[in-house]
Amino acid sequence: SILDWVEEKAPLKRNVTGEDVGNSAVWLLSDMSSGVTGQVLYVDCGYSSVGL
Repeated sequence: SILDWVEEKAPLKRNVTGEDVGNSAVWLLSDMSSGVTGQVLYVDCGYSSVGL
């Protein structure tokens, strides 16, 4: 399946989870991300950095 293929190719060797996405959203909504502006936050276990 496509999920197996992505898991194999992603640098972290796993698929993204709902918890990964949720934790990223919590971080963006927190004061810890107050200095972050105009960025694209990829929550994809590194898949976007592979360039496939």
